[in-house]
Amino acid sequence: MKIGVRPDYFNHPSQAFEEIADHGLHPLEMNVQPVRNESHWHRFSTRIYILAGELNITDSACKQTLKAGPGALVEVPERVLHCEESSAGYTIIAGLSVDPATLTGPVDLDPDLL
Repeated sequence: MKIGVRPDYFNHPSQAFEEIADHGLHPLEMNVQPVRNESHWHRFSTRIYILAGELNITDSACKQTLKAGPGALVEVPERVLHCEESSAGYTIIAGLSVDPATLTGPVDLDPDLL
């Protein structure tokens, strides 16, 4: 499995919320501050709808940096290693496979634990 980016996927936040509900996911809206992460993975899958800004993400499967801007959908399967993630900041609506309220501790996990 690998990370997927679909540019120009949606036009309105209501579409994101509708699809999140249709997939049985838990919604999360957030502004992400500027970031540069090294290799990590998550214990949950995520559908990320980019509202503003840009996310650059590299996964271990394709060894290619994928760029996602406004209107893009980023699909990150559970337990997929991200080689790098960077952004000057972005705003998203995300659908998580787990309730965000249940997340404790770091969500970016060490590759050695994969």
